[in-house]
Amino acid sequence: MSIFIYILLLSFISLSLSGCVKDYSFSRAVYEGVQTRDRLQSAPSERAGKPEPLNYQQYEEERKRQ
Repeated sequence: MSIFIYILLLSFISLSLSGCVKDYSFSRAVYEGVQTRDRLQSAPSERAGKPEPLNYQQYEEERKRQ
């Protein structure tokens, strides 16, 4: 199989699968990734007095309100 057909097939499959993802965006992935990183890097004693961070849906609603 030539490399062109392989790349074309791989592109088609990736585009097809990306259409299956619904209601998930790059900005959501970044937001959740940063929240997870912050949660993992802070000690439990540091998180004890702080409220739980907003999930992405709550963040979007709050952002639209302002």
